Amino acid sequence: MSKRTRTTTTAASKKPTDPETITVLVNNKDDAFHYDTETSRLDLVQEVWEFKIIPFFNVKELAMLRPTCRWCDEQWQEFLKRNTFRVPEQVPTIDEAMRVGFNLAKQKNYLKEKPLMVVLSEGEHVVEGSWTDTDGEEYENTLGITCSNISFIGQEKDKTIVHGGFGVSNKKNVTVKSLTLTTTSEIGCGLNVEGEEASVEMMGVSIKEGENTGLYVSSSASVKATQCEFSENDGNGVSVTGGKGIFTDCTFHHNRFYGVYADEEGTLVELRGEQTEIHHNTGSGLFTSINATLNIYIPSRSITALVHDNGQDLLTHDGGKIQSQLSLSSLELTVIQEAAPEVVDNEDEEHY
Repeated sequence: MSKRTRTTTTAASKKPTDPETITVLVNNKDDAFHYDTETSRLDLVQEVWEFKIIPFFNVKELAMLRPTCRWCDEQWQEFLKRNTFRVPEQVPTIDEAMRVGFNLAKQKNYLKEKPLMVVLSEGEHVVEGSWTDTDGEEYENTLGITCSNISFIGQEKDKTIVHGGFGVSNKKNVTVKSLTLTTTSEIGCGLNVEGEEASVEMMGVSIKEGENTGLYVSSSASVKATQCEFSENDGNGVSVTGGKGIFTDCTFHHNRFYGVYADEEGTLVELRGEQTEIHHNTGSGLFTSINATLNIYIPSRSITALVHDNGQDLLTHDGGKIQSQLSLSSLELTVIQEAAPEVVDNEDEEHY
């Protein structure tokens, strides 16, 4: 039998810094070699390594293997090209997924058209960390989104359940899709979006049974939601304070206070889509205050068909107004309820 020749591949420009990794490499430096199908006793073709063995490595293991040889580095580069990893198959928890995403964003420039995609499996995922907003308020069981151009994608809202909330502060092009968010923190929201740079898109998301408001948008942030549900929250379904929210084919129901709450000068809320419905909220269905504007672009349905069976369907205070497009042939909006610009005592109003 011919003697197998082993060669050691080094990567001086990509030296590992993790002490455990360095120890392993030093202790096994004489045995390291680049896999070669012609000389290996394992008799495994390249495709077996690439498609049968490598997929079993999680992201941390793949990163640790990267410095050992050129071929492992190539596998890492292929992983980066895919812009995708899975929880828990490749990263064990949703908190760890955000830490991995933050580090990957340092290595690669993700774009709105090509975001980093975190795919959440069927089942339950628990957020264990906390998030601190720009005012220094800390929210337990809330995942702080630490990079822009990132998507969290479940398998359907009834199949992927996240116990905890998301906090987005001045991060752009954040997408949440096909999952349910439910919070247990009394001060946390299902999704909290703040800052003029912040933009979030929601698709097929349910935020329900939270201890507070489902979605909170503030400080000039913007949110677009399509086919989403905000229900059974112990606060409001949605609160928009000094920001913008566009809701298409969304439902807001059985919340303790308001279905949609909008206040503060410059706030704009738009309701679109024939599947939109606001009902059975203990407070009012739609509420505006402090010169906030809520526009309804659903001329095919009457206001009473859209907003019904709430404690009070429409409510406006202090210059807030609700407008509606009444005709399919015209984009003109008609004010259907408007409050005089007066100062009111809102100490008892629950708006968060």
